[in-house]
Amino acid sequence: MFKSVFTMAFAAIGLLSIGTGTAEAQTLRFGAGQQGSQNYGVNAALAQAIKSELGIEATVQSFGGPSTYLPLFGAGELDMAALVTPDIGDAIRGKGPFEGMAQTSLKLVAPLLPSPVGLMVRADSGIKTIADLKGKRMAWGVPAQASLLPYFEGALANGGVTPKDVELVPVASVRNGVTALTAGQVDATLFALRGGAVVEADAAVGGIRWLPFDTSAEAVGRMQAVAPEAYIMTISGTAGIVGMKETTPTMAYDYVLMVREGVDAKIVADVATLLRDKASEIAASNPVLKELTAETVTRPYPSLPSHPAAAAVLGK
Repeated sequence: MFKSVFTMAFAAIGLLSIGTGTAEAQTLRFGAGQQGSQNYGVNAALAQAIKSELGIEATVQSFGGPSTYLPLFGAGELDMAALVTPDIGDAIRGKGPFEGMAQTSLKLVAPLLPSPVGLMVRADSGIKTIADLKGKRMAWGVPAQASLLPYFEGALANGGVTPKDVELVPVASVRNGVTALTAGQVDATLFALRGGAVVEADAAVGGIRWLPFDTSAEAVGRMQAVAPEAYIMTISGTAGIVGMKETTPTMAYDYVLMVREGVDAKIVADVATLLRDKASEIAASNPVLKELTAETVTRPYPSLPSHPAAAAVLGK
């Protein structure tokens, strides 16, 4: 069993690069989102598993968002990161915040797990459906995570709501959107269901609620017209999600693990092998990785370029 990552203090960016030599002499430098976000939790949990099982020092550096830290991979200053497909898709294709700056050094190690996200409101707000958000204040902009803005819009579209139907309140990141909700500055924001800030928000406002998404083909079509990599995932009311007491359909996209192509191929193969062989143990080490399975890490992902060493291990 792995130690809880929340009891570990991770260093900033490591000083050693991945190269040849023993595993003990090397450091994997992870890039991650803000502390308290699901993204930071996923990266911290994976770094701890790699350190515990492979004996490779792994550090995690927190940034405002992928548009801030993904260019550091091309510069050789970061080595690995778990992030969602909206971000990595834009980065590799040179779209959205990466327009004209395709991050070609990034290669897929493995798909990881679905990332369910939802529209969070105060439980006492009287807001019960996405349609109820018309005329309400919605967190918006998220320049630190610009690839996610279409998913804010796609979430609204699922309920037949457009940005013109709500009052748009600029926030820097999804984490800042939750802060704005607890401060009474917005009525709704998009956030990861298992993000660390969910518990804080629930306690701060006396309870939060997640709005249900419409599963009809028409509603899903409206959502995917804006956010093409989004899909509907139904979460059980017994899944332990704070603020979700009943089985609820919500939005989801996937987390994937990416690596800088210059990282030692043996290290990449060892990490891929660890994910393949000990997915269930890693998942049990931290709730944020609960959905990680041997099946999810071996699922084909043809839209992203794979690292050859990882593909050889995972059969992709």
